[in-house]
Amino acid sequence: MTVFKTFWKIFNKNKFIVIMYTIMLLIFGVSNMQTSEQSMSFVSSKPDVLIINYDEEESITKNLIKYISDKSNIIDIENTQEKIDDALFYRDINYVIYIPENYSTNFMEGKNPEIEIKSTGDYNAAFEEMILSRYIKIANTYQKNIQDEKELIDKINETLSKEAEVEITSKLDTDALSRATFYYNFASYSILACLLLVISLILSSFNEERIRKRIAVSNTNYKKHNRILLLSNCCYSLILWIFYVIISFIILGDIMITKIRNNIYVKFSNINNLRNNNSFFNRKFI
Repeated sequence: MTVFKTFWKIFNKNKFIVIMYTIMLLIFGVSNMQTSEQSMSFVSSKPDVLIINYDEEESITKNLIKYISDKSNIIDIENTQEKIDDALFYRDINYVIYIPENYSTNFMEGKNPEIEIKSTGDYNAAFEEMILSRYIKIANTYQKNIQDEKELIDKINETLSKEAEVEITSKLDTDALSRATFYYNFASYSILACLLLVISLILSSFNEERIRKRIAVSNTNYKKHNRILLLSNCCYSLILWIFYVIISFIILGDIMITKIRNNIYVKFSNINNLRNNNSFFNRKFI
């Protein structure tokens, strides 16, 4: 008990550190909570794509390029292996699509021509792969039953125009949650500073030569002494954490006990059930 009491006596002499960091937390944390504005708007991103077209830009090929252009950022880069590889390496582009010669003709004849690609392999490239595969999957499905090129393109565009509508509703006060996030972001620094500084000062006090000699001549085993000191540090850490949690309840109020409930509703348009096709395209990643 002597070690435990001494621990708290030394802490009492250095409690101004906790007070100082708590005041800093209240000043900077609360001020940031009041001035911060959380943006909840969604901004869609488009992959950066290079299209190398060896076919005539007409019919299916033209429609494919238009669809990809609407969904992606088309980047113009010199058509050399070195330039393309450098652009992929430095993430100037995420995806390269090679449309082969006679693609439209071979496609209408049901030969399922291959489209080669190169990719960075990141999430933008994966998104672009979904865009490309969706078009080719739908086109291949309709091509089996429709031989007229104009009718085929119209059917493809009609199907591709139908999108899933996602509606997200939340019963959680997002502004209050944002304030809680700001508070604990600042509180983590205060807690860490209070733990490191106070515990360091206390341990350095126990490590003074005079104190060490008194501990050595006492009847307290050094292992027991260290266990009590460790327990004291744990108690101090727990009390400090509870102290800052109590402050959060005072500042933030009901948000600390609010149950998070989010509902996500997905509304699908009437999209035709498409049969799975075999291979869409050959992938070639670098």
